[in-house]
Amino acid sequence: MNEQTQIRLERLIENRDRIKTVFTWDSGLIHLSCAGIYTAKDKTVDIRMLQNCKELLKQKVGIFSNFRSTASSPIVAMLAVSEIPEQTLENGLIVYELLKKDFWGSEYLPLAAMIIAQMAQPDEYERIASRTRFIYNSMKAEHPFLTSGEDSAFCALLSLSEQPDDVLLRDSEECYRILKPYFF
Repeated sequence: MNEQTQIRLERLIENRDRIKTVFTWDSGLIHLSCAGIYTAKDKTVDIRMLQNCKELLKQKVGIFSNFRSTASSPIVAMLAVSEIPEQTLENGLIVYELLKKDFWGSEYLPLAAMIIAQMAQPDEYERIASRTRFIYNSMKAEHPFLTSGEDSAFCALLSLSEQPDDVLLRDSEECYRILKPYFF
């Protein structure tokens, strides 16, 4: 194993262990996903910052918000690696409201909203939300019984691509055909 990979793996493990101290009730996969958020940004968990961002989320969204569901810990980690957590959360909430105009709320939609908020400029949010709905409708038309609310988050991530819609849909369909024999 090369030295750089070894360093990243050690950081991932250290981040996971630090995450566990703040998100004690979460599963190992959630701990690992949060650690991955830090490691991808080449950062080490700052426990105090993570706790501050956990409080920020509690202050800004209600207890029944999808932002406080299963996705809350990864969202808190995304905020904690941000240079400006308050603005990052505010942008994520804006994107979420745009997505909710066309989709039912789900546990996955806040995570997609946060990713969009981090990867796109605010003046692109409406276009991306609209494109998300178009991609979702196209998938639903092709696979009405397979496409569900969970796919809205996947479509939101696809909408960030610079590829034309027809290319995205064709590639997604090809992936579906390749994977179909291996899954029920």
